Amino acid sequence: MLSLLKPDFVYHDVTEDITENDIDVVSDEWNMEGRIVYRGSRDPRYTHANVYWLYNDDLCRVGCTEHDIENHADYRILWFRSNDFETLLQEDGWQPNGDIWSHLPNSTFERFINEGWTTPEEFLGQCLAGSFRIVTPNMLIKPPKVYYCNACEKKSMKPIPGCAVREISLDFPDMNDIYFVDNDMIVYDPPLDSKIWSILQVPRVDGSLLPEPVVA
Repeated sequence: MLSLLKPDFVYHDVTEDITENDIDVVSDEWNMEGRIVYRGSRDPRYTHANVYWLYNDDLCRVGCTEHDIENHADYRILWFRSNDFETLLQEDGWQPNGDIWSHLPNSTFERFINEGWTTPEEFLGQCLAGSFRIVTPNMLIKPPKVYYCNACEKKSMKPIPGCAVREISLDFPDMNDIYFVDNDMIVYDPPLDSKIWSILQVPRVDGSLLPEPVVA
């Protein structure tokens, strides 16, 4: 979950579990953006801001408030949302669109399954020869390493035997060739005004169908 107060900071602990710091803490009700919640105590793990976790009636974490260190009145509210992309980017409108396999021709689906290319990293590694790309929330937090050989111009997610490689950033040759998937390979379509395009530094997609991936 990306901080709204300090956009370069990422919250990794975003489960519904109550934090150890908030066990036995008594809190009054708070109205946050029209939602009735209970606020925990300041979480000492964070130094970029004063962070307080928010809980529902069942004491499940549902979000947090983050306050500027110097000005407590300057704060932001972050919510756990319906899927990983919405929670990470703090924006609504990401719609599930089946799994990645339902978007592929049968022959491509069968090859990927038979070869065991079923995780996001393995899947992406087989698509680097073309323009087809997949992006997960984890890849937005920590961009994957891509190895490139100048001699044979091959790209790989792993060092290439027999090649003198260098690390390069994952590229996005065609803005219309991007699938956003979670770790279960479920596809999510972003809202038209999503901040995802500025993060990836590519123009907004136009909604056209994506082509079959070119497998290395």
